[in-house]
Amino acid sequence: MIYVKHDRKTLTHCMLLCNIANKAMATKIGIGYSQNLDSFSAGKEAARLATYQLGRLKTDLIIAFISPIFEQDIALKGIRSIANEAPMIGSSSIASITSKGSFKDSVTICAISFDSINFSIAFQEGVRNNPRSVSTSVARKALSNSTIQRQLYMMLSDSFGVNSSDVLIGAHEILGTRFPVIGGASAHNFQYKKTCQYFNYHLYEDLVIGLLLSGNFTTGIGSAHGWQRIGRSHDLTKAKLNIIKEIDRRPAIALYEDYLGKDINELKNEGIAKIGASFPLGMKLREKEAYLLRSPVDITEDGGLVLNANVPECEEINLMIGDRDSALNAAKKAAREALENLKNLTPSFGMVYSDISRFQLFRKDPQIELNAIKDIIGENVPLIGCYTCGVYAPISVAEYTQQFYFQNQTLSVTLFSE
Repeated sequence: MIYVKHDRKTLTHCMLLCNIANKAMATKIGIGYSQNLDSFSAGKEAARLATYQLGRLKTDLIIAFISPIFEQDIALKGIRSIANEAPMIGSSSIASITSKGSFKDSVTICAISFDSINFSIAFQEGVRNNPRSVSTSVARKALSNSTIQRQLYMMLSDSFGVNSSDVLIGAHEILGTRFPVIGGASAHNFQYKKTCQYFNYHLYEDLVIGLLLSGNFTTGIGSAHGWQRIGRSHDLTKAKLNIIKEIDRRPAIALYEDYLGKDINELKNEGIAKIGASFPLGMKLREKEAYLLRSPVDITEDGGLVLNANVPECEEINLMIGDRDSALNAAKKAAREALENLKNLTPSFGMVYSDISRFQLFRKDPQIELNAIKDIIGENVPLIGCYTCGVYAPISVAEYTQQFYFQNQTLSVTLFSE
């Protein structure tokens, strides 16, 4: 293992490379969670439960998801008191997603002892000001320390004021546009304020973390959203980067005013980000029978809509709405697609990232989305993941020939087989 020590005050980036020797056994996952109201105790309890499940195996990697109700730095100290110096990454989230359940107001830990999987980690601050260049730098560092059999890149990034599609573009500049990227933008809660990222038990708020997985294993990825169109299609007549200025040659906000029967001041007072979680914009991609979803996060003075990612080239644009049944069917579709892309192999474990809008849709019983996934892949497959402010996922993953996108309202399922 190579570990680069760092000075917390002068840190700009750090790398970690782990080459795991074959142990003649499958990768083992330990999952622990705690809803103890004391932040230190919650971190300690969750870490103890997760690492205990590994038995005498060495903990190669810790992945943590911590609810915003906890003092984040105190919870990290609790985790470290048990995990010691095991490499650790993670993100804030309103709730975790695991094979044991979906847990709101929790500290959730995944402890992993790898078998045939090698990994390298890199991270860097400054994503709010330079999302593309920072992400490029992180991917380059992760790639420079990986083995030849590079399979998958998991990325966690800040979402507050960040153009997340630029984060993805930065990674693809190094890894290639067809290289599979999963993960998402950190979520805090529905107040749309700061988000947190974690690296080696330190707390950050302006970070990109890249985890590059390599080795002799197979992955299958599936994604879907299930949101449906409302009314007729519209023309996207003026847009630049992540701002839609005009739809049908009118200020973009007029689309929401027309359909929701509220003027711009009412939409601002309610919060367009909160409204957009339920009513995102669907953009039909050129030459594809698929809609890429984007949630507005702000309104400009002239009635434009600010998104948390760039506007793609599209044929038409629609207002969309989430329906529980169609969203559940989408969860099954994503799981089924992941299983099919695993090429009939038995999954060893999986990662799930679900947009925070889906938690809002299933808020009375978020377990039903998890159950829909388990209905397809089986009850005994260890799963770890969380809710994010958008996910990195493909529109279609047949032989990984399709482009990966940053998407809102979307669920991604990644299965691993060794």
